[in-house]
Amino acid sequence: MRNARIAAAVAAGAVVVLTPDVARAHFVLQAPPSWAEQDGQGQPQKTAPCGQADAQTVAVPTGVVTPFHAGQTITVTVNETTYHPGHYRVVLSATGQGGLPADPTTTPPGTCESLAIQDPPVFPVLADGLLPHMDPLDGPRSFPVTLPDDVTCTRCTLQVLEFMSAEVGGNGFCFYHHCADISIAADAAGSDADAGCGCTAAADRRASLGALLVVLAALAVAGLRSRARVRAMLGAALLLSVGGVGGCGDDGVADDVGASPGDVERAWLGRVGTGAAQTAAVCGRGAADPIARALCQSPAPSLGGLADLYRTLGLVPGADSLAAVTTHSLGLSARTVSALNPRIVVFHRYSPLDPNQTAAVAFSRGEPFVEMVAYDPTENDFNFYLLAFQPACRDCTPRDLLTARIETGWTGWTLYADRDLEDTPLDCTSCHRPDGPGARRRLLMRQADGPWMHWGDFRGVSSPTACTDDTGVTTLVDGTITTDGADLLRQLDGPAGRHGGVAVADLIAAQSGYDLSSFLFYAAGYADGPGDVPCVPPDCPFSEPDPFPSQDILCDRLLHGRADREGGAWHRHRDRVRARGFPVPYFDPDVLAPSLRASVAADFDAFVATAGDAFTKTSGLMAPDVARAIGFLPDDADTAPALLTKMCARCHAANTDARLARSRFDATALDSLDAATARNILDRISLPRTSPDLMPPLRAGELPASAVDRITELLRTRAPVH
Repeated sequence: MRNARIAAAVAAGAVVVLTPDVARAHFVLQAPPSWAEQDGQGQPQKTAPCGQADAQTVAVPTGVVTPFHAGQTITVTVNETTYHPGHYRVVLSATGQGGLPADPTTTPPGTCESLAIQDPPVFPVLADGLLPHMDPLDGPRSFPVTLPDDVTCTRCTLQVLEFMSAEVGGNGFCFYHHCADISIAADAAGSDADAGCGCTAAADRRASLGALLVVLAALAVAGLRSRARVRAMLGAALLLSVGGVGGCGDDGVADDVGASPGDVERAWLGRVGTGAAQTAAVCGRGAADPIARALCQSPAPSLGGLADLYRTLGLVPGADSLAAVTTHSLGLSARTVSALNPRIVVFHRYSPLDPNQTAAVAFSRGEPFVEMVAYDPTENDFNFYLLAFQPACRDCTPRDLLTARIETGWTGWTLYADRDLEDTPLDCTSCHRPDGPGARRRLLMRQADGPWMHWGDFRGVSSPTACTDDTGVTTLVDGTITTDGADLLRQLDGPAGRHGGVAVADLIAAQSGYDLSSFLFYAAGYADGPGDVPCVPPDCPFSEPDPFPSQDILCDRLLHGRADREGGAWHRHRDRVRARGFPVPYFDPDVLAPSLRASVAADFDAFVATAGDAFTKTSGLMAPDVARAIGFLPDDADTAPALLTKMCARCHAANTDARLARSRFDATALDSLDAATARNILDRISLPRTSPDLMPPLRAGELPASAVDRITELLRTRAPVH
């Protein structure tokens, strides 16, 4: 009966009537950031309008004001930590908390039995009847909310109100409250395209609503016989209605298009901010590095593609800059980089190196991002940036994203600094600031010394080669290892083509490993001390902390027949690095599955023409045993504690910035895990691949079902989850 009531209420869009036994629920506001610090249950949240006067928890303001622009569709993310049937409402006050209306009147008045849903919502209500549910939500959930196009403010209050239905309890016990301080700037450009977002949302909203109604109709046809079936179908409907939400509005993203399953990166960046307002927030911090100086000009530079970006940054390959190509990466795009989809790095010439013009840009096809780093001489530190651009395509296919099409025709862009991304899976600092908050950022290049076996100029080794055996004796070893470096680019783009905005011929001829390691060596030298003479690693604050022993690993292969021999150089390196949650470079030069390498290289056009999102297609080129060796997949024999450490500790450890939501979980200290955090972990590791809240995020790694089962058993034992 209860199932029928919620289905009817949602279909009617009028009143939600739910009948639980106890009126007690909690939720955490994950995005936009809350105006006050929250504990694991989301406290404070009881008193209207923003939990500011809760007796049990003192509200401590965070001071965070999230910038948006008028008419923008933003993403709101909540995590219901203590279940209760109900739904959510979003309200806006342009005059702060004092301008928020009183809690709405329930039906009948003075009870918590039901609440009328505004359909359509009437300002100051922006959205209503969100996430209607009669069973626990499956982890954090997101939904789009469109800001008014005629309201601007420097400090508005966005209230997210949860209504909890109950047969008992008075009106004062029906609601939980969270608020976010936001600013809303006028959309002077008049369109999302000029603000870094070249798409419209109305058609997709209609399509999403249509999908929701279809699923609800299916619920009625199914007769609502199975509680689990109702939950699954309603969850699917809600995902369809909010899926793919991000800075471009609520684009409905099908599984077979976009950069990744669910195009989740849009949701991550939508929670931070998009377009001109976000870029202005970065530029307003006054960084003095060459990237900030170039991209924070007024008017903003027009970037129609990679060539424009290189030119704006003074990084024109072949003129004042060098380029390198890698066929294996551990950066943000690590799982998609191979000889069939390499990563291109463009950087200033290192001899002589101007400390006021020290910058590098990295790009790989498959997603609309450019990673950038630059040295700020006033801060004596490196600043990391992500430039998210809007490609010419709308529902982008692999052909759009994995060919030269992605490198031109951009319709907008948004700039993010590393601090903006710290609580997202696009975070730079989890790797580049391994010593924790307050430490200096490092320029990382695992293969800091030759031979640079995963770089485009590596063609193997020739006999005789000097190798040192286990006893310390150095001998000349007969043996040849042959690889083809970046030569596949000739097949992908043609010998006269370009890849990553650089001529293929130049990429194949480049001294990639030597040139990039030299640039990083000299750049770190300026940051470490006077001039361009660095101190000796690993004692320098900017040096590579985990240098990859390429020569020793190759010698293991020549001396013993296996580069990954038990107890060898690669195994020792892997054990040390994986224990801290970091992936390791592969022990062989090529990360591609041999059969796929041959077939895809022979007909790349056919590969990009078939269905599937770009991430799944390119990450699938890597054999499972390769992904497992690197750490993208866990080892089969890993225990549950080892799984959590290896797959999570990079972002969730004792040195994680305490200001960040991810600091609530320390994967290296499971004995201190509380029940609420354990439940949150279980929720998130069980989400579908299309969810923006899935952990670990697919770009970092993936947990097979057997690993999820092991972790579930551990957490239910150590921290009971109800």
